[in-house]
Amino acid sequence: MNKIAIVIPTRSYLINLAIVGAILIGAMWLITSLFAQGLVPLGSALSAITVFIALIYLRRKFTPLRWLGIGLALAMLFTLYPLFYTLYISVTNMGSGHLMAKQQAINRLESELYLPESGATYSWTAFQSADGASYVLWLIDADGTGYLARPGSPLEAVTPGTGIVGAADENNIPLTLEGYERLPLNRTVPIITQLSAIDFGEAPNTVRVSSLREAAALQPKYRYDAAQDAIIDQETGEIYRPVEGTFTSESGEELPIGYIDYIGARHFQNFLGNEGFREPLLAMLMWNITFAFCSVFFSFCVGLIVTILFENLPGKRVIRALLIIPWPIPVLISILIWRSMLNPDLGFVAPILESIFGSSPDWFSNVGWTRLAVVMVNVWLSYPYFYVITAGAIRSIPGEIYDAALVDGASGWGKFYHVTLPLLLRIMMPLLIASFTFNFNNFNVIYIFNFGLPPMPNTIVPMGYSDILISFVYRLAFVTSNVTNYGLAAAITVLLFLLVAGLVIIQLRFTKALKETA
Repeated sequence: MNKIAIVIPTRSYLINLAIVGAILIGAMWLITSLFAQGLVPLGSALSAITVFIALIYLRRKFTPLRWLGIGLALAMLFTLYPLFYTLYISVTNMGSGHLMAKQQAINRLESELYLPESGATYSWTAFQSADGASYVLWLIDADGTGYLARPGSPLEAVTPGTGIVGAADENNIPLTLEGYERLPLNRTVPIITQLSAIDFGEAPNTVRVSSLREAAALQPKYRYDAAQDAIIDQETGEIYRPVEGTFTSESGEELPIGYIDYIGARHFQNFLGNEGFREPLLAMLMWNITFAFCSVFFSFCVGLIVTILFENLPGKRVIRALLIIPWPIPVLISILIWRSMLNPDLGFVAPILESIFGSSPDWFSNVGWTRLAVVMVNVWLSYPYFYVITAGAIRSIPGEIYDAALVDGASGWGKFYHVTLPLLLRIMMPLLIASFTFNFNNFNVIYIFNFGLPPMPNTIVPMGYSDILISFVYRLAFVTSNVTNYGLAAAITVLLFLLVAGLVIIQLRFTKALKETA
């Protein structure tokens, strides 16, 4: 007779099950809240991470991954999620007036108040409870009648000196209120924002603080009707229906608060199909590639020359320390120093050049000189890195190769050109490619030195001759307030990512930098 094996869970497994269960419950609550608020991308990302965590901690065959589980989850959240979120934004209308999910936009609109024609206004005085946790208002209407206003309770017409209300001063304001302290003006001002967010009275007859002197019976201006998916203006009766994330009336009037909505590949079409974008951006792309290539090429050359010239001199430790000074100095400080030195009015470079050549270049307004200055500053910042790398790489080349070249009759230049340089490039090619990729998106030098200027004329949105794609994306998304368009910026970022990835793949295949050697 066959026996049935009964597997009894171990105590450690039960503990893991309890811990993971608690985590899953908390995660499900958070994910549900995110979806309810319309934050679909973040909710989807956390859902995938939650499933991943559940699998590796509950399935025994994934036990080896448990030690990496938290790290992998964080990698998914902070590395993959920004990529997918950028792709998501690129197919939406996210920008000025469309910065939140639909439900959040509805909540914001429904929180706006207005004063109806029949609405009453009051002067007010605040009273604070002994524990500082609650407030009540003493209201006085136009007829001089006093009311006690509590949150969630109807307004009470009370005569000072009766009940919990103490005697009044000459302005008909109680001097005392049982359980509460009267707040003078200097203590009311710091909490005016907090008081203005409290509804005093009982709905729908509530009163809100509208200024330092006045409170009013305000009513919600907008109401969302889920049946017709529309916002109703309760003051005018106008109905606003959603049109691509903007609540719009039949007359074409739009509410200022919209929401993020899917619009497909429109940004990509505008970017690639609009001649006003395409022509200046093509020129910007060529400058972007030139800037990255020149920065890497000249930084490598300067670093290599410094290595060869100063490697065997006496006191080389002191010389090394002096040569790498630009490296530890913060980039912001170095760029600002260069900007000050090249300033035509305040810098010391212009007088020196004028005394030698009779004139000084316009480093900030002339397109050619500005680009030259940007590359020059970037080389200054980058060459110490290549100096350190090339110094170490040259030391790793076996001396026997140089001895063999010397036996073959190679000169000093021949040894450098036929031995040192090929082996050095073989060793450093992955670093050169990585440096090119970094400089392709080197925002700091471009923006801090001259903000991407001088400006290009006759462009759809502001662009500069020294702008690279990443600085243009930043300008489009965060600086140019009248045309802020995060969706278009994200679309350009996606194309930029694909472009850089393509360039890197081509470089790797062409140079065979990652090819394994036998």
